[in-house]
Amino acid sequence: MIAQLDLLAPETIVPGVRDQYKILALIGRGGMGAVYRAQRLSDGTVWALKEMRSQPDAAPSEVEENRRLFDQEATLLQSLSYPNLPVVAEVFVYQGRPTMVMEFVPGQTLEDRMREANAPLLEQQVLGYGIQVVRVLHYLHTRQPPIIYRDLKPSNIMLTPDGVLKLIDFGVARTHKRGKSKDTVAMGSAGYAPPEQYGKGQTDARSDVYALGATLLHLLTNMPPIPLQTPAVGYIRKFNPSVDDRTEGVIIRAMALEQGARFPDMRTFEQALLASLDVPYVDPIARAAPPPPVLPVVPTIVTAPAQQRPVQPPVQSPVQSPPPVVVSQPIAPNAVPCSRCGRVNKAGARFCAGCGAPLGAPPVARLLITSPRARWEQKLEHMPMRIGRRDPRQNHYPEIDLAEHDRGIASRNHALIERAGDYYTLTDQGSTNGTLLNGKPVPPRRPERLRPGDRIKVGEVEMEFRGS
Repeated sequence: MIAQLDLLAPETIVPGVRDQYKILALIGRGGMGAVYRAQRLSDGTVWALKEMRSQPDAAPSEVEENRRLFDQEATLLQSLSYPNLPVVAEVFVYQGRPTMVMEFVPGQTLEDRMREANAPLLEQQVLGYGIQVVRVLHYLHTRQPPIIYRDLKPSNIMLTPDGVLKLIDFGVARTHKRGKSKDTVAMGSAGYAPPEQYGKGQTDARSDVYALGATLLHLLTNMPPIPLQTPAVGYIRKFNPSVDDRTEGVIIRAMALEQGARFPDMRTFEQALLASLDVPYVDPIARAAPPPPVLPVVPTIVTAPAQQRPVQPPVQSPVQSPPPVVVSQPIAPNAVPCSRCGRVNKAGARFCAGCGAPLGAPPVARLLITSPRARWEQKLEHMPMRIGRRDPRQNHYPEIDLAEHDRGIASRNHALIERAGDYYTLTDQGSTNGTLLNGKPVPPRRPERLRPGDRIKVGEVEMEFRGS
């Protein structure tokens, strides 16, 4: 785990090549680094600042691989321009760490959207999501050389308040090498990766077809796709009876195990999705606000206010000129930043114009969850928050579903997190194997107050409580 003291503190000024950035808050952190919400000082716009921070005990080979993935993501994104891809403002090294400033994408991932709904999503909505993704993948596949995303899944797709989807995390993407029989390294995510991505062949555009089909299946059923298994006819409708036969057929074809049986390209896939819509498709990109502009490398030099005399050419002098001064125009002192999405709102606003969250509300508490299979952050936005294992037969879908993350140790109704005024409580629901809080058993059905830094353990899964 990255030490808390090692992270960039709020108000830290990070000098880049094009501009300077003030750290506002930590967005998230993981084994490869940390991401912060940052303000560009020249115009007050909000960006995401991502820095590579390898774990102190990481092997040199792991550090080298992380650096390669970081550089690959930065290089790829800087070479691309599409509404469903985040804009990169600049890349530089700060305090010896590779740093990338990229578009701050407000909203939530599709994984968070499913967790919030706790049920399958609506078919027509999912088809619209699929059309957005298929178009950006077509853009990637038609670059020279083609770019294969290779890690498409709900957690790598952001949904903005405007309804626009943006692909994030390009660390696994790669250019397609024609004529190569198989990939050097098998990468991706189980359930979403096709057979050829497990080192059994060369990935191409049809590999992303499979991953998008698996993603749509997950959205329509609220069930993760089973690795290396094409859904049978009726499987999707078993979980979501309202899904049309045409839509199910599209996903079954996309998830064919043989590459040749899938849609040959994203244009063909898009036509199949459009044919399943009940009404004409309306692209949300047309009404979405554009991202902030990327500034030129040469900073603006302050010489005199606009209303004064014109700037005169510099006089030759043996004395060296001072370095250029970067214009600093911070946001108005009464402006209100949103603690959830980072948008800067006008003075007096009660709700964020970006995500709708109440302004001035305290930050939401969260859990940093670590299992043998994954590590993620869970915001405690909607109470109560159930911890357990899903049971589709009883229509039981806990907000923190550990079905894929332990070996059956967690009970279906294992524990409950609730808010009591200005603090949170943890209650063991009479689970079979019990719950630990800071190493001590939690008495069944007796709420225990949670404090920042508390550690919850359910079987093989550990959760660190980070208070508001």
